Amino acid sequence: MSETALVLGGGGLTAYAWEIGVLAGLADAGVDLAGAEVLAGTSAGSLLALELATGAAPADLYEEHVNRRRAMLDVDFTFGMTVKYLWAALGSRRPEKVVERLGRLALAVRDVSEAEVCEAIRPQLPVREWPKRPVRLFAVDALTGRPTGFDADSGVDLLRAVAATCALPPLFPPITIGEGRWMDGGVRSTTNADLMEGCRRVVVLAPIPKGPGASPSAVDQVAALTAGGVRAAALVPDREARRAFGRDPLDASRIPGAARAGVRQAAGYAEQLRAVWHD
Repeated sequence: MSETALVLGGGGLTAYAWEIGVLAGLADAGVDLAGAEVLAGTSAGSLLALELATGAAPADLYEEHVNRRRAMLDVDFTFGMTVKYLWAALGSRRPEKVVERLGRLALAVRDVSEAEVCEAIRPQLPVREWPKRPVRLFAVDALTGRPTGFDADSGVDLLRAVAATCALPPLFPPITIGEGRWMDGGVRSTTNADLMEGCRRVVVLAPIPKGPGASPSAVDQVAALTAGGVRAAALVPDREARRAFGRDPLDASRIPGAARAGVRQAAGYAEQLRAVWHD
């Protein structure tokens, strides 16, 4: 059983920046979440998990993002794509049915190839091979609705695993791995914190606390972990942070403000997390 785990939720460029700000602010307060024994991520959170697993310091990542020194993934999730996604996500009150509907949406993508997805993701990877520190990257099989956490023991190429967890429909098609067609784990849950079995202490950063419709909330998932004996906590953006995010999670101009909002919020979380992480 692992002692500590850090779960990094998805939500685009602003989510990524806010998480970096939170981690940098907490490190300044003496709470080193980046040193977790296990790092796990969904979508954009997977990229940050890999950065941390390969030794990137939150303070350095914060400086890069506040000063816009790093080229970020440039994609255009159009209004039409948003409508299609919401139509699928809001079409049922049953979470498993929602995942099924989003799976069909993913499988219908024809104008982008899997190779193009991998080439778009490749420049964002800090490494080409799985790091030595345990990392889990959450994705969902569009064919069956089954979730998984790809890791170094899965026998999966790292690039394809990251492409899968970032393959949000209908922007990207699912990625073929084995007999599955794998899509963004965020279609099931923005954090997939409920999949963190075997960890004693879990902290979840949830830039988007809940997806649309029947998607489970990160707060509820953390409550379930706590009920099962895990010492766990969820961190979510406050109103000021959400204003800093703006309406478009892929708006790169919002990155510095989102990162600063994360640092500001970290001060208010430090004592709570010290009790979870260290006591």
